[in-house]
Amino acid sequence: MVSEFEDCTEVLRNLYAFHDHELTPAEADEIRHHLLACEDCLDHYDVEAALRMLVRRSCCQSAPESLRLRVRAIYSQTILIAELTD
Repeated sequence: MVSEFEDCTEVLRNLYAFHDHELTPAEADEIRHHLLACEDCLDHYDVEAALRMLVRRSCCQSAPESLRLRVRAIYSQTILIAELTD
């Protein structure tokens, strides 16, 4: 069986869902397995985790859902553009 998350692009597209525990246990296990084998994706994961922790520590109010969705969309576009230019 071929894993959906063998491709770095798919792993990076799903990092938010992984961080937010929105994936099935099987999908999360596949991403964990990929992160253990792929230093580049692990670096992206670590940056995202550090950014999330910094935001949590710095903010005492929750961001509106519309802002969260816009930031998520811009981040996703940035990842895709970076991949296309590599």
